[in-house]
Amino acid sequence: MHSPFLIADRIKGTPLPNSRGANHLKEESRYGKRRSVDEFPMLITREKMRDDANQLFRSGGFFKGLSIQAKSDFALLATRFHCSAAEVLIREEEAPENVLFLLDGKVNISMNSSDGRRFLLGVAGAGDILGITSAISGTSSEIGAEARYPCNIDSLRRQDFLDFLLRHPIACQNVARELSLHYTRACARLRMLGLTSSASSRLAGLLLEWCCSGRQTNRGTQIHCDLTHQEIGECLGASRETVTRSLNDFKNHNLIELHGAIITIPNCDALASYAGIGAMPDPFSPAA
Repeated sequence: MHSPFLIADRIKGTPLPNSRGANHLKEESRYGKRRSVDEFPMLITREKMRDDANQLFRSGGFFKGLSIQAKSDFALLATRFHCSAAEVLIREEEAPENVLFLLDGKVNISMNSSDGRRFLLGVAGAGDILGITSAISGTSSEIGAEARYPCNIDSLRRQDFLDFLLRHPIACQNVARELSLHYTRACARLRMLGLTSSASSRLAGLLLEWCCSGRQTNRGTQIHCDLTHQEIGECLGASRETVTRSLNDFKNHNLIELHGAIITIPNCDALASYAGIGAMPDPFSPAA
């Protein structure tokens, strides 16, 4: 993986952005093209951005350790917008134009096969960054991003984002850490999909992966899952019927409890043993 210094070398030599005023922010859209104020949906003013700054800087690892000056610099560069559910934010094979910082809401991250089948990589939430990999590499996007629910997002043009990294080395280090976590999560998903023998085992592995960010209770680990059985199947390369059958099997063996969108796993080791898989590593924790 590239070090922060290699990332900086890669983008070195790009000009620093000119100072920007409110008019520039009002004209800028999330797709990097200028539009009139009336055409921009629910654009939020700089004053509102300042009022909501704490919400932004508390979310995600990108802002960890940034100085007040760096945060102010970011706020001046960012355009905040609201998008509705089902709005497409990034298309596969789209050239990188913007980096999107998700403030609230949820976004489906997916890939599509040549015959139209969808593989759901995951659901991004508050604090996640969309488009960061293609923004750094300069290559077209490998994934698609579609709003699952209404979202508030801060958008930076790609070049502004790269220039920001040059001016603020800590942000550059944070990006390197973020890319490393992306790689770790991808390896965990590949391990689950490629090294498990059945759809039932893959489903158990997915549930155990979600447990890493679940809530611990006296009844076990609770997961809030608002994915449909069809969407869970898209995470595994399995059919909706297979997911429903496997969940019922886990439930009948007292390995999980289902209450609406809440899945409770009383004993993660028992679920892993029943599915014939080892304990799942935490994909959100960097290697020691």
